[in-house]
Amino acid sequence: MRFWRSITTSLVGLSLTAAVCASVIPRWPAPEEAAATPALDEASADTADTAYSADSADSAAADRAFRPPGVSPLLPWPTPSRPYTKPTCTPIVRKSWRKMSTTEKSRYITAVQCLTTKKSISGIAGAKNIFDDFQGTHSQQTPTIHWVGHFILWHRYFLAAYERSLRTLCSYNGAQPYWDWEYDNACGGDMNNWSVFDATTGFGGNGPYTTGPNPFNIPDRTGGGCVPNGPFRASKFSVNMGPGNSTGYNPHCLTRDFSRPLMKWGNQNNINWVWDTCDYGSFTRRIENIPDFTVPNIHGSGHFGVGGALGTIGDAYNSPGDPLFYLHHANLDRVFWQWQWQNKNLPKSLTEVSGPIVPFDYNNQQAGNVTADFQINIGKLAGDLPLSKLLNTQDYLCYTYEKP
Repeated sequence: MRFWRSITTSLVGLSLTAAVCASVIPRWPAPEEAAATPALDEASADTADTAYSADSADSAAADRAFRPPGVSPLLPWPTPSRPYTKPTCTPIVRKSWRKMSTTEKSRYITAVQCLTTKKSISGIAGAKNIFDDFQGTHSQQTPTIHWVGHFILWHRYFLAAYERSLRTLCSYNGAQPYWDWEYDNACGGDMNNWSVFDATTGFGGNGPYTTGPNPFNIPDRTGGGCVPNGPFRASKFSVNMGPGNSTGYNPHCLTRDFSRPLMKWGNQNNINWVWDTCDYGSFTRRIENIPDFTVPNIHGSGHFGVGGALGTIGDAYNSPGDPLFYLHHANLDRVFWQWQWQNKNLPKSLTEVSGPIVPFDYNNQQAGNVTADFQINIGKLAGDLPLSKLLNTQDYLCYTYEKP
């Protein structure tokens, strides 16, 4: 049964590249091994793009004409084939934020605002509305859903439930958009001028500079104060939990603290490094990489490029308190989806999972690896599901992606 049909209307209910992929999925490398492997350089990425272009020469030519200056994608845009699609599923299509019309953007933001008016169902003390329910659920599970084998699939399910709530509770007829930050980074221009931060048609910009603790030495932080403009400014929007792991009621403003060096981690070069893997365990290990601010990773780009030291989205527990969280994670999911649907990965990529159950347990000293029947939950936002149900987005979840 498709996700859209089974979830109730009320919503109750971190790799090494090998010349030849091993037939048995290896255990993940220790963190220092991953750190020692740099992202592909521009020359190798261009070579890889040429090597894979045989899948679709016409599409590759169109890509080169459209893309801004920068590193070429390692993988061509996939065309998901019918045999892997349930015949009863007509997927909704997720679009890049920058390619949406002004009307589509407005409707999405209105739906997000609408979630803050719907009564909480989670039972989390500080949650007053459905938007809070998502933030609180993520906060409660933060210690167990990062640097594990189910990281990317937990967040896929979480994002799909959020998308569903926008559609069923707030009359939104679109799909969850994604923010292709690699495009913004390649096009140049200061972050303040990127369309996603527009005060009229976007999510508002950086907060004013504020002194404060910076325990991880986030470089070149430039804000930290309340977002002063846009639909999620203090007078229009409240973050009701946090900071940190507290889920008690503590209303405060949405903050952002741009760090341009960390935002630049979200580039095509680093996406290519994540893509240059031959199994699920290696892929999901690379997408998070290691918790070290001297080692680039695309997951950290949106979180700490926007959130810095003092911004909401940079708070590991409460990052969904910034509505941009969902566009950032939709792009990470799009990166995963695009890797899955390459001909060279199918059909294995729609059935295979791997990676530790316990964070950083790469040598399986505390527990084993996740398997296809490993169950994940997202609290009262939707029912528990095995990972097997979340691998093919054109089956139970029923969505796909439009080309960026």
